[in-house]
Amino acid sequence: MANSPVFEYEILAPDVDGWGSPARRGTVADWTGTAHDLGRDILRRWQAAPPEERYADARVVVEVTSDHGAWAAIDDTTPPGPVEQALETAVEAKLVADFASDRTGDELAEAMRDACRWGGLSKNKIADRVGRVMSRPTALKQLKGVWPADESYDLTVRGAITYDMGAGSKEAVACPTCGAMENHTVFGSPTGEVRVVCEARHHVELPAAVDGRRLLELLIENPDAGINRFGAAE
Repeated sequence: MANSPVFEYEILAPDVDGWGSPARRGTVADWTGTAHDLGRDILRRWQAAPPEERYADARVVVEVTSDHGAWAAIDDTTPPGPVEQALETAVEAKLVADFASDRTGDELAEAMRDACRWGGLSKNKIADRVGRVMSRPTALKQLKGVWPADESYDLTVRGAITYDMGAGSKEAVACPTCGAMENHTVFGSPTGEVRVVCEARHHVELPAAVDGRRLLELLIENPDAGINRFGAAE
């Protein structure tokens, strides 16, 4: 990596202070070796000059982490042989690589969400664009619940919108003007206002148990479940 790692460490004396109370914490910004080597160096200096008498013969563990993802827990200052050193280096390299992969994965997910919200790209097109690094099902799952900021939808429900009244009882959302319970139209944006009208275009007030935005999301995500969709295609 271009920037040198910054290490943080904790010196733990569990028999004296318990695991949850480090005897010392610190930051090291100029170390060029591994986290394991740094842990041994810190432990060696601690054992040579413990800050208090009660730590003189106490068991001590040094935990080291870096902002690049390396980690080590050291309780012995014995220098490793070449084979063990190679193993420690390989473990840290894998930790750093995994950390970098997670970070770039998060950056990719955020870029995908931004492309959907603001870039004018449909979810299917975004899934095509990232196909070399992510499977299509995974890409679409990443975009679940993300919608274009300026997109509006107009969907007609075939049947009734029902909600749970408790104790296993369900109720259908009815138009207060004409009493219609089926073929309501839901329109609006998952990121903005959502309204519902009956076939006669009377306004239908949703009960508190029905979240309008979530209802619209469900209709968009399940276009084959008896729903006619009008508006921008995926």
